[in-house]
Amino acid sequence: MAEDEIKFIDYDFKLPVHANELSKAEEVLDKLKDKITLIKSTKSINDKIHTKLFDEIIRVLDYVGQLSVSAFNVAEEMERMYTMQYLQQPALGKKLWLDHYEHIHHPYTILKNRCFRMLDDLDDEFIRRFKRKPPNWKI
Repeated sequence: MAEDEIKFIDYDFKLPVHANELSKAEEVLDKLKDKITLIKSTKSINDKIHTKLFDEIIRVLDYVGQLSVSAFNVAEEMERMYTMQYLQQPALGKKLWLDHYEHIHHPYTILKNRCFRMLDDLDDEFIRRFKRKPPNWKI
């Protein structure tokens, strides 16, 4: 079976469509990225700015994470369906299940990863400027 012939199981997992919500989260992240870029170029980061931007990024991360919960809830059902469909080829069934599951999570994962990169970028800028850990680091 060629790679381009493999199709995901055609089944309605009753997943909500979050395109609008994810688009809005992306817009917020774009504005936050612009703020970080400005702070970096003006070297204006301080404890208060770091904490405020950190909290805003975490809010977006939490929002996207909450949206993605529905995708986590179909894992067992999806695994069962692929296992039943591919009884004679369990390795292929597992691969397709994991690929399908990843495909469902992909839009959420992209935004969550952006949030984590922005948090790292924000922390790196703070550390570069003050040669110490940001105020929200507890360890």
